[in-house]
Amino acid sequence: MGSRADHLFSFFTPGAVVRSAAGLAAFAVRHPVLFLRLLRDGFRDRKALILLLRLPVDLRTIRLSPLFDREWYAANHPEIADSGMSPELHYLLRGAAGGWRPSPAFSGAVYLDLNPEVRASGLNPLVHYEQYGRFIDCPTSAEDDRPPDPVFPGGSRALEIDFGAAPCARARTAVFATFSRDGRIEERDLFYLRGLREACDNVVAVFNSPILSGEEERLEGLASAAVFRHHGGYDFGSWRIGMRLARERGWLEPSVCGELVFANGSCYAPVRPFSEMFHAMERRRADFWGVTFSTQRTEVPHLQSFFLAFRRPILDAGALEAFFAERPERATRREAIDLYELQLTAFLRGRGFVPDAFVRPLFPNLHGFNPTTRPLDLIRRHNVPLVKVKAMHGQSIHAAERILSLIRHINPPLAEIIERDLHQRSPSFGSGSTA
Repeated sequence: MGSRADHLFSFFTPGAVVRSAAGLAAFAVRHPVLFLRLLRDGFRDRKALILLLRLPVDLRTIRLSPLFDREWYAANHPEIADSGMSPELHYLLRGAAGGWRPSPAFSGAVYLDLNPEVRASGLNPLVHYEQYGRFIDCPTSAEDDRPPDPVFPGGSRALEIDFGAAPCARARTAVFATFSRDGRIEERDLFYLRGLREACDNVVAVFNSPILSGEEERLEGLASAAVFRHHGGYDFGSWRIGMRLARERGWLEPSVCGELVFANGSCYAPVRPFSEMFHAMERRRADFWGVTFSTQRTEVPHLQSFFLAFRRPILDAGALEAFFAERPERATRREAIDLYELQLTAFLRGRGFVPDAFVRPLFPNLHGFNPTTRPLDLIRRHNVPLVKVKAMHGQSIHAAERILSLIRHINPPLAEIIERDLHQRSPSFGSGSTA
């Protein structure tokens, strides 16, 4: 098992190490006395050394963060001028430890209290939030994170509909979880379902929302059944409902299903046909698998829940039903992560089932890493057929234009859907802006 310091070091890749070395060299020239002191501390303490190695990356993270207001920070702490440090460097090395806010919009002290694992990691709270916390919805305030039920458009209604089962050809059933605030089905969900149906016999689409009349017809030929109703259980709530329906329809029987897939609308997919990933995983001996492992919030790697597959041993044992039975049907976003995603891998492993991932981590015990923030690497080097929607909207270390360019080369129709989506959210996208 890795130490807590591994959480800090796992951020680095070969490219980041080179950039860090160059940044440290420049830092040593500008602040020779401070650099020597930090280097001396590093020789005495491994965690201090790793923090020094991270310094250029973390300093840039603070500089680019919309939650760091350098003018406000400097004006409220005029003593910074005598320190010889920039406001960013001062906050990184001293300000956060002293409980100073980087801006009125963010409190590091509150963030550390709400996320105690961050305090144990030693990371600057704003750095942690920008590099990790944003991606997993770490709370930044003590307010209740259970939002009121969303308001759906008038005329939308709860609905359950059967479109008819498909003949057994692939021995695979999928449950697709998504959400629609406006009562309409998004183009990206339809594209995803089309790709999923090519790899699975039966697909159950479960929307955590009601639907406008006539919209359900767009699922004809893409789903065997669909459920539209607000249940308040996020993706795992939809998977619970869809799995129960698939059992009732006989779509999980051994004669027709060797693998159950959980997928959700948090991704643009498929970049490449899902069949390529399924064929590769057929050669792996595992009882359940996903696309990627993450160690962002757990010391033991867990499978990220945006795409999961469960094989016959788990289905025959009723292990998923047992997992759901121990957890509430409604959940806050935080609970959906803490009680479901972070615990599912450990729950199944504890019952003797073996996990695997399509992209196996090079260093599985290094902590604090979320592979989905590196979509170019996943798509180009590992042939991953999905890219997180969040990654295309700023929550990635890669620019959206670069990701879109790669997808356009591989799958032009999907790239068109993504580009339209990006234009809807940001009309200036593609016009020279740095979206």
